[in-house]
Amino acid sequence: MKKLPDLSKYVENIKETFNIAVVYAGSKEDPNKVIRKSINTRSWKSYEIVANDIAQALKRNGFKNIFVFAEGIDLLSKLKEEKVDLVWINSGGVQGINPVSHLPALLEMAGIPYIGHNPTNATVLDNKHLLKWGLRAKDIPTSPFFVWNSNREDFTGANNTKYKRNFGDYNGPFIVKPVTGRGSVMVEYVDTIDELITIIPRICHDSHGAVLVEKFLSGDEYTVAVMEPIFWQKSDFYQLDKPLTFSYTKRNLEMDEKIFTSMDVKPIDNSRFEVLTPANHPEIIKKLADIAQEIFLSFNLETLVRLDLRADHNGNINVLEANPKPDLKAPQADVTSLVCCGLKQINSDYDSLIMSILGANLKTLYMDNGNL
Repeated sequence: MKKLPDLSKYVENIKETFNIAVVYAGSKEDPNKVIRKSINTRSWKSYEIVANDIAQALKRNGFKNIFVFAEGIDLLSKLKEEKVDLVWINSGGVQGINPVSHLPALLEMAGIPYIGHNPTNATVLDNKHLLKWGLRAKDIPTSPFFVWNSNREDFTGANNTKYKRNFGDYNGPFIVKPVTGRGSVMVEYVDTIDELITIIPRICHDSHGAVLVEKFLSGDEYTVAVMEPIFWQKSDFYQLDKPLTFSYTKRNLEMDEKIFTSMDVKPIDNSRFEVLTPANHPEIIKKLADIAQEIFLSFNLETLVRLDLRADHNGNINVLEANPKPDLKAPQADVTSLVCCGLKQINSDYDSLIMSILGANLKTLYMDNGNL
C-alpha cells in the first residue's frame, strides 16, 4: 500500500471552493423534470435519502459547497448556475429505455466531470443479459440463461431452439427477471418449463422489455463490493496494487425464500446477512475477491459496484449480476446496506468510504489527466 500525498494535499486544498452536486432520480410525475411521461423499463426509485446521506458525509469531511439535485430536464441549468465542478451520480434514471445511462450521457455531452459509470458501462451493468454475455465471453462463471422478448415472439416451451441450445434437457427450476431492474422487483422463481409459457409474457408486459431466464442455483448467496484501488484512512489516501474488495457477505435466506427479498419489502437488518471474515471463510473470500477484481479490470469499470453471486449445488460460485448503483445508505443501528456492512473489517467507516470513492475519481479526473 503506497501513500498518495499529492492527492491528499489536492483534496484538502479544494474543500473550500470545489462545488459538488449529488444527483438523485427525479420523478416523471413532476412536470419540471420531463416534457412527456413515458415508460420505465427499470423500476423507478428516487434514492433521495441516500443522496442526502452522501452529501452529509461530504460535508462532515470538510467540503463546504455541496448541492443535492433531482435528475430531470432542468438539471443542466442548475449545474451551470451553481458552477458545479463534479457530479456524484446517485440516480437510476427518471424514465424511458436504459435510464441509468441518461445522466452520464448528459454530463458527457455537457463536459461536466462525474462520479459514476460511463454510459456504456452503465448500460452493460444494468442490462443483465449484456453483462452475462460479457461474463460468458471472459469465461467468468455465470448460470446458464437465455433472453426472450414476448413482445416480438411467443415462447413455445421445451422444443424452442434457443431453449435447447442453452438448457438442453434441463426442465427447471428457473429464475425469471426483467433484463433491467433493481431490488428483486418482478423477479420470480419458476418450477417448470411449462410455467415459463405464462410467466415470460407477463413479466415482458409489466417491464416493457425482454426478460432473462436463468437456471436456478440452490446454493448459498453472496455479495462483495469492489472499487478502484484507492483507500482513505486517517487523513491520507493510499494506492493499492489491486481493486479494493470489501464487505464480503453471505445472505441469509428464510425457509420460504428462493431468492433474496427486495429491500423495499424487507429492509436489510443484521439478521439478513453474515459478514464473512478471513478467519472464518478464507477460501470463499479469496474466490469472491478474485472474481470481483477480474470483473472490475476486465470490464474497465470506473467506480464502485456490488456483485451478487450464488453457488450451485456443488458449491461452485456463479455471478448473478453487478449493481451499477449499489445502495450507499449510511448505516444505522438497525438498518445498513450490503456495501457498508463490512467496513469495520477493513478499518473503515461510511465517511471514509465516501472519501475513498471521491478521491479515486478525483485522481482519475484531475491528477492522471495532468490537471492536478
